[in-house]
Parts: sequence; structure tokens; C-alpha cells
Amino acid sequence: MFRILEATKGLCLPLPPGYSTLLSVLGSRCLPQHTFLQYVDHGLLQLTEPFVSRLMTDLDNSDANEQLKFSILKRLPEHMEQKVSQQWDHPITSACISREYVRTLLEKNLENTVSMSCFYPDFLPLNYLAKILSNREEQAQNPFEEQENVDVWFVEEMALKQTQIKLGFEVK
Repeated sequence: MFRILEATKGLCLPLPPGYSTLLSVLGSRCLPQHTFLQYVDHGLLQLTEPFVSRLMTDLDNSDANEQLKFSILKRLPEHMEQKVSQQWDHPITSACISREYVRTLLEKNLENTVSMSCFYPDFLPLNYLAKILSNREEQAQNPFEEQENVDVWFVEEMALKQTQIKLGFEVK
């Protein structure tokens, strides 16, 4: 398979669709983990979105598989990493999804906060928090306005679990 890859690159020919994904699947199954990751680092194997998506869903969360998944996630471009990490059911990825959701909410409300800070210049962080809470209150009055595809209960639950972990309480 590598000889075919070298020959097509040498002749500047296009590869058939799915070839890189197939080669990555074979490499992940046949090569030792460190060799597979070295091949990825050197560009011999490409981490395609179908390959990584399937890898995240097919492998269980044993220690060796978790290590492989984290190693692959850190080698992905940011746009692909966000898509793929949502498919992996793991506490770290759940926390990342929750943080990203909160970050986008804060960025979304930042423009409104700047205009409010002109009226109350005393303590800007408190003004920012007050503005976010008032915006949330306005949205709560009409819950059918602008629904997003985010499970708010899930985000709240993950925030509670993260708080319990940081405070040292047992999560059951």
C-alpha cells in the first residue's frame, strides 16, 4: 500500500477516494501504536475525518485506547478536532464541549456588555455578569425565541460535576 502511495505521489497522480482512510485503518490495526503515530507525524498516514470518527466510536475507553485517542486528537486540525471530539463519550470531551458552549455565550454577550459599561464604570466584571444575567432573564421570559441545538441540562450537569471534582467531593 505504501509503494502505491509513493508511486502515485511520484507521478503526481490523484489517489482514489477513500484510499487515505483505508491506509490509515490498516496502519492502526497492523502497526504498533508508537509506529502508527510516527507515520502520522511524518505524513505517511493521513488522519481523515471518517477514519478518526470511526476510531472514536469503535474503540472502548480502556487505558491504551484512551491514550491512542488523545494522541490522535492532539494531532488533528482544530476544526476537525471539534467535530470528532463530540463523538467521543468521555468526561474530558464533555467538559470541553461545555466550556466551548459557555465561551460562545460569553462572546455573544460581550458586545452588549461594552455598551452597558459606559453607564456603570465602577466594577466592570460585575457589570459584565449583571448584563449576562439580565440577557438570560429576558430569554427566559420567552423560551420559544431562538432555540439552539444545545442540551442545556447536559451543560448544567457537566458544570456541577466539574465543580464537585474541583472542590474534592466524590461524584457518584
